Amino acid sequence: MLKKLNWQAYTSKDRNEITEKIKDLISHNDGCIVNFTLFSDLALTLSVEIEEQHILTFHKALSEVLSVDALDDTIINPASNREWIIFLNISFSFGTGKMKRIVPAVPG
Repeated sequence: MLKKLNWQAYTSKDRNEITEKIKDLISHNDGCIVNFTLFSDLALTLSVEIEEQHILTFHKALSEVLSVDALDDTIINPASNREWIIFLNISFSFGTGKMKRIVPAVPG
């Protein structure tokens, strides 16, 4: 059974820029996004599967990009390759709740 962590994060930076940085951090730490939900431009929820040995490094790198919950590192075994799931909820301070996507007209 997978162990789980719930992290809350907050940023005032650009949503697209932060999303790309987080995607790169997850990939760099051998993680995998297994689910995501975008709540307009207000929030993003990610479910990330990652080996236990990468959690401390991932959290430290994430903390340099976002304001994120503290991690109780006493529960993490840095020598273990056991899979964990991290539920990461990111709130964007400059979100309006009115995100629109422009869909190009397709002839036909």
